[in-house]
Amino acid sequence: MVESNIRRKLYEYVVDEIGLKIVNGRYCPGDTLPNEDTLCRQFDVSRGVVREAMKVLVQKGLVVLRPRTGTRVRPRREWNLFDPDVLLWKYRSGEKEAFIDNIMEMRRIIEAEAAMLAASRAGEREANRIRNLYEKMEAMIMSRDEALWEDCVLLDMKFHMAILESCGNELVAQIGHTMRHCLLTARQNDRHDFEAYGEALPAHRAILDAIMDRKPREAYTATRALIDHVWQEMRRQRD
Repeated sequence: MVESNIRRKLYEYVVDEIGLKIVNGRYCPGDTLPNEDTLCRQFDVSRGVVREAMKVLVQKGLVVLRPRTGTRVRPRREWNLFDPDVLLWKYRSGEKEAFIDNIMEMRRIIEAEAAMLAASRAGEREANRIRNLYEKMEAMIMSRDEALWEDCVLLDMKFHMAILESCGNELVAQIGHTMRHCLLTARQNDRHDFEAYGEALPAHRAILDAIMDRKPREAYTATRALIDHVWQEMRRQRD
């Protein structure tokens, strides 16, 4: 088991190193990656580790394996941009502001529609879960206890994920979860600001009320307003 975990970490390291180099342009579309022996020496790993890493990069749409011609980087349009690793490699490649703006734009589209659908489709159990998460989040924010910051961030994510999962469309829910996970990772070093969370609390409440009252249009509008508020605050912080 220990050997298996070590092997997994090794190939994940190789995936991360090569994937980042592809996304940041070190390896360009059409380029052939170094051969297997060269990669083994470069990363000091076995052929088995390199082969596992290549399989993962193929699944992410970054490379294609060709007999005789080697492993080539695929055109950018063929990359799986909804893959969490690919998204975060884009962020780490220096496209940070554009990355955040793209994620927020996607959230604005997906989460507003999901909230509208949830207001129409959420069952009593789902709606009550959304309400319970809101109430826990509200209590934490009002406590202003810095020790609870990470718990508050997690509750906020669970609140929005509960809405996504209540919309009745698994594809929308999955894309929304990917966007939120990447945004959370990208913003993990943001300042712990309970005041900003407190300012956004009424917008969260408006979303909750619209879903509980079965008002799809209000749920849509409230979600757009919340995301616009958060996006504006993020831009203010980086200016």
